Amino acid sequence: MDTYRVNTLFMFIILCLVITLTFQLSGENSGDSSYQDILLPYPLSQRHGPSHSHRYVRECQSIIHGNVTHETWRSSMKTGLPVAKSRIFVSSVSSGSEKPRWVSGHMTFVNNPLQSVSVLEPGGPGGCGIAHTETVEKTSRVKKCLFSQNGGYFNMETGECLGNVVSDGTLVRNSRGIQNAQFGIKKDGTLVFGYLSQEDVLDEVNPFVQLVSGVVWLLRNGNIYINESMAVECEETQETGTFHRFVNVISARTAVGHDQEGRLVLFHIDGQTDVRGMNLWEVAKFLKNQGIVNAINLDGGGSSTYVVGGSLASYPSDHWYAKENHI
Repeated sequence: MDTYRVNTLFMFIILCLVITLTFQLSGENSGDSSYQDILLPYPLSQRHGPSHSHRYVRECQSIIHGNVTHETWRSSMKTGLPVAKSRIFVSSVSSGSEKPRWVSGHMTFVNNPLQSVSVLEPGGPGGCGIAHTETVEKTSRVKKCLFSQNGGYFNMETGECLGNVVSDGTLVRNSRGIQNAQFGIKKDGTLVFGYLSQEDVLDEVNPFVQLVSGVVWLLRNGNIYINESMAVECEETQETGTFHRFVNVISARTAVGHDQEGRLVLFHIDGQTDVRGMNLWEVAKFLKNQGIVNAINLDGGGSSTYVVGGSLASYPSDHWYAKENHI
């Protein structure tokens, strides 16, 4: 069946302008946005990412990690059907003394991610280069994706893709060593999570075939790694500011990780900032309880979107209302 062909499961980079299009009442890209649930890790007035060097990351991490600032894992090479399994879940979560609240989302377990997962630019190849804006739904149809979720960050003024981007073996964007959490797949199928030097990104011996930047390393070798990650990715001037809110507020979230079998795991939780969803501590704890080994956060807020077979399967908190056409 076409549904289970190789290269049918994809993850996305989407741009800022696409956020207002992730929940549409019409198929047209025209209209007025009634509400934008924008959740950013860094103030708009500052660059995306910390000023810390990779050397700083290497020297400041725990000695148990030596000089290695990322983790690798041999991916599952299982062939045959199904290519992936996705399930909807409803769970009760709570933080501290607050009352438990119900959350819902999706977890997708992917066999053989080397052959079945791609990072796609918005709208398809070349989208980042022209600051193209497109919905996850429409981009997912470019390669007839089975499951899709958004990931990566963007410049809200220009629509420029941010961070490192490698799509199907093509280096689309090089962040030049900015230290945000990364997820990638190497040519030999190795899964990579964590912090990378520019030399790591540009490696030609075993190059990345897929790579995308997130913000916050959630799990490292089965342990919650948020405090350590915040020390790396948060500027000192933001100790009580934007970055801490990004981590601690409840909202919609998307993340990516892997289990002991080397299956890639796509995670999505529905939400609305300050109203429903999960904070990153809760996401990390939830994933740890599901047996996830390494994981990074990909996105949060109204742009968090999950699509199945080209159709929206989640409830994004960004709302888009189409203009009426009068003849």
